[in-house]
Amino acid sequence: MNFLRFLNAEKSKKLALFSLSALLIVGGAAWFYDYGQWTIHAEHRERIAGLKNEIMKARRFVMSFAQAAVLRPQIQKFVDDQEATMVNGDQFVWVIGAISQLAESHPVGSVTTQPGTVIPHPRKPARQCYVTRLEFTGDYDQIGMFVQELENHFPQAELRSLNIVATETPAIHRVTLELALLVRSPVKTGSKS
Repeated sequence: MNFLRFLNAEKSKKLALFSLSALLIVGGAAWFYDYGQWTIHAEHRERIAGLKNEIMKARRFVMSFAQAAVLRPQIQKFVDDQEATMVNGDQFVWVIGAISQLAESHPVGSVTTQPGTVIPHPRKPARQCYVTRLEFTGDYDQIGMFVQELENHFPQAELRSLNIVATETPAIHRVTLELALLVRSPVKTGSKS
């Protein structure tokens, strides 16, 4: 600070003013430069965040596509299993075969099937139901197990009525059951016009 001794008061004031002005100019330029850089930085950060979201969406899509490829055969098997429980072809013959096969594994007795009718499905207008009547005998446990197996084996079926009547044999009851089975729609071929 020895050089300040050689300056007079007027020159000291000018030097101080010049130094302060230079400092303000350099500070202003630095601030505007930094502000511009921070603005650019913020814009880039927003763009990066947007790109990260797009990358995550793309990854989720790829994962869901891969999962869909894995699930597609399982879904097709489920659809095939459901269609296998739907009435097709000659309805009465199909019902006799399916119910007889199911009744073989249960101790219910004298299962008889009466011919039924095809009616529109009450909740699915594009579908039809085959309504048939089954009659069989058994005790309450056997009846319950057979009805439960019917519902599990034919998940699209509806139990429309169930009537249990006592017989001459103690603990054995005669059951009349009305069952509505979903009819498989015929496969449509040809081009749409």
